[in-house]
Amino acid sequence: MNRRTLLGLSAAGAAGVVAGCSSTPQAETPGQRTITWWDHNVNLQKANGAAYDAFTAKSGIAVKYTYHQTAKIGQALQLAKQSNQQPDVHSTAGLESSIPSLIADGWFSPIDWPDDVQKKFDSLGGLVEGLHSFDGKLYTFPIFADRQYVAATWFNRDLITKAGLDPANPPKTFDEFRTACRTVQDTQKGASGMILSLAHTGRMAEHLNSLAHGAGFEGVNGVKFATGEFAYDDDAYVAVFEFLASLQADKLIFPASSSLDDQTARARWATGVAGYYLDGPWCSGTVQTEAKQFLPSVDVGPMLQSEAGRPVVAYRGQAGGNYFISGSSKLPAEASELLTGLATKDYWTAIANAMAQPPYDLSVVEGSTAIEPWKRLIGWYADSVFIAPQAVLRNPDVQRVNRFSKQIKPGLGELLQGVFSGQVTDIRGALKKLTDDSAADRDQAIKKAVADGAKVSVDDWAFTDWKPATDYKSA
Repeated sequence: MNRRTLLGLSAAGAAGVVAGCSSTPQAETPGQRTITWWDHNVNLQKANGAAYDAFTAKSGIAVKYTYHQTAKIGQALQLAKQSNQQPDVHSTAGLESSIPSLIADGWFSPIDWPDDVQKKFDSLGGLVEGLHSFDGKLYTFPIFADRQYVAATWFNRDLITKAGLDPANPPKTFDEFRTACRTVQDTQKGASGMILSLAHTGRMAEHLNSLAHGAGFEGVNGVKFATGEFAYDDDAYVAVFEFLASLQADKLIFPASSSLDDQTARARWATGVAGYYLDGPWCSGTVQTEAKQFLPSVDVGPMLQSEAGRPVVAYRGQAGGNYFISGSSKLPAEASELLTGLATKDYWTAIANAMAQPPYDLSVVEGSTAIEPWKRLIGWYADSVFIAPQAVLRNPDVQRVNRFSKQIKPGLGELLQGVFSGQVTDIRGALKKLTDDSAADRDQAIKKAVADGAKVSVDDWAFTDWKPATDYKSA
């Protein structure tokens, strides 16, 4: 991939430049129409590239692709929208507003698909109002499976083995992990126990929410299923923060972690500077793309638990979409046709070969070329990840509340930064403030939505019939 300057953008009278990392675009001929595509999915470039080629061969329209780091694409998209230079198709990582809010602000155009394309999703969960379609119009579609968590315990098998640890028996609890990190650090000169992408606050928030399940939290993103209440100050979240803070206090975390985003942290991990790296299922696929020589050393363990004997249980709602057509696209019909190439078994197989997130159709995993640790992790997901209740699926008017919701700062990722820097000393108190601020924001958003005609209340987030370790099915 070649680094280059993407855009010269100006805002508020000041010139700005967005730096991007671009794959080699398809050759264009003079006068040829072009669809521009931005995303953060480095390990989907081959799969997407095949879809681009097939589309261009059929339509004569070129696809110009640009890759952005996960931590930077949100800012690049914001700047592009301000200057009316949005790509035709893009992912939404780093855009902190809800999808309904973005739609209301003109970010997206609907996808125009014929019925036969949409029906491909029916046997695998279907396209859902409030996740993929809004006000009856399709805006996105799933390419990944519902069941997954993003804090798997990835490790350097060679380094772990040299440290005298058994790679076939990775740490399962917070205490076992702390001991394993210390063993690596004590026996392998110059290596740290683990590395974190602490500068990437959005990714750290995902990890903290995931690890909270390992500590027993019965909800998603700080909201308890049974009551619908925000509870970031629950014992589970406190336990996760205290666990990570203890690793920092014991100097078991790679010292430069505070300045690393997920891409740079993973790249440093691949050089052997640390034994463990918490990451999502895309870890091995990104290594395959960016540090292939390290791939034979990559292995994985399940999500850590706060105590021995606790089964791995995680919760996740039905998957939303990954790609959207820009509201400013001059080729929305053609972009819709391009996206049909991502609704095929061949494409889902390519996702598995790339070892990204598990593909929407899991039947293709076994026959893929993915490495055994990745396939093993996807198998664990099937047994340990349960479908969470989602307020928007029970009452579509919840999406109207989401339009008025704001991103609360500091969030989980920023609070962890504060704990590591010493600025946050009262962990439970800081989490209680996040709980209160989140609840207050939802309350004001509900009031605005009701004034706008929505029929919704805070009770829509409470699922009194929810049962632990089961897939939620609405009555």
